[in-house]
Amino acid sequence: MFSPLEPLSTGYLDVGDGHRLYFETCGNPRGLPVVVLHGGPGSGTSARMRTLYDPERFHTVLFDQRSCGRSLPQGELHANDLNALIADIERLRIHLGIARWLVSGGSWGATLALAYAANAPQAVLGILVRSVFLAGDHDIQWFFQGAKALVPQAWEAFAAQVTPESADLLGGLRRCLNGNDLAQARQAAVAWARYEQSLAQPGQAPLPSPELDDLATQDRLVRKYRIQAHYLAHQCFLGETGIFSLIARLPAIPVAIVHGRLDCVCQPENARRLQQAIPGSRLAWADGAGHDPFHPAMSNAWIAFLHHFSEAGNFDIAEA
Repeated sequence: MFSPLEPLSTGYLDVGDGHRLYFETCGNPRGLPVVVLHGGPGSGTSARMRTLYDPERFHTVLFDQRSCGRSLPQGELHANDLNALIADIERLRIHLGIARWLVSGGSWGATLALAYAANAPQAVLGILVRSVFLAGDHDIQWFFQGAKALVPQAWEAFAAQVTPESADLLGGLRRCLNGNDLAQARQAAVAWARYEQSLAQPGQAPLPSPELDDLATQDRLVRKYRIQAHYLAHQCFLGETGIFSLIARLPAIPVAIVHGRLDCVCQPENARRLQQAIPGSRLAWADGAGHDPFHPAMSNAWIAFLHHFSEAGNFDIAEA
């Protein structure tokens, strides 16, 4: 990976509906433009994400999606849906004066990258995604129910945030996160974070997370998971049928996919199905990697695809 150099510029873009997006540009202003779509929904960008993009080759644009990270207002659900996010990406591209760019994203960011490319084909040079999330019942049920067999103790602590008589874990968490009891919302958000951490490393002892005891961190997590629950409750305003309908509309551009063979958050079969749905797309498996974009196998495959994009769209990378 590369050094997390300071941004060339930062700013806020007013996108309407009371929302302002935080954005930053990095790397080489004359390099290949690439936009980075973070995961979640509800997460945000970080300095570490810059380390995946060669600052000599790329003009990298990172931004926090509506109400995420440093965007304002934080944790707001009003006027916050898939169509709004797609429109925001186009506003940002036009604001920065970029004609066409490579679109990259992981997990939920992969879903958003595909949806954006299908709706703004004239603006997209190519697509690079990792840890594919298909936004349907299968993925959501897996996360909230199916994966409990892998990390039963973490799941029990997670599910304990909802009254035992409620079979709707997502619905119960959503009520907690949107309710008036801040202590309960913080508790639910921390349990969600610990569950995600456990899924990232099933079979291993959980790493100490002293930052989760910090109230400011807990409040940030409440805002993050409030947005995530909002999107997941609506199948990300898309659903699996919707994402495959959009995929069928993609322009004839290069598409590359990276997925960890041990990913327990977004199942590896998602990547295979996506590759099969996009003729000519390339899939690289990251051996020994789960959902972590910074695992060496994941980051190496990601950077290799990026460099091939920057070298006149050369996709002679053998499938793993």
